[in-house]
Amino acid sequence: MQISSSYENVEMEDADHPMNGAAGPCFGAVEIAAGTVDGGGFCAFTDSAGGKVVLHWSAEAMDPSGALTGSWNLTGGTGQWADAEGGGSFSSLTDPETGTFVNTITSSVTMP
Repeated sequence: MQISSSYENVEMEDADHPMNGAAGPCFGAVEIAAGTVDGGGFCAFTDSAGGKVVLHWSAEAMDPSGALTGSWNLTGGTGQWADAEGGGSFSSLTDPETGTFVNTITSSVTMP
């Protein structure tokens, strides 16, 4: 399946997290066949200060609720993101009736 989404406002549990308030597109492709999940893509966010951050995500499994799960890593950016490092995991659950989804992410980000 082809995946394309746009985030209007990334809400982090910690309001001081550098990604809180970021916005931008995510895209990629995932194959789900015979119980295996393979694929990935990129997110290109602009943070609340105007800095750009690029994330690479990899789909790895589906959990019992049907959520797509996997990992992500920072791969580049501008401003405060130019030398940032980090990554984490994600779980993305889509409501089949409305098409809306909720991404739950964990993160460990080190800013320069």
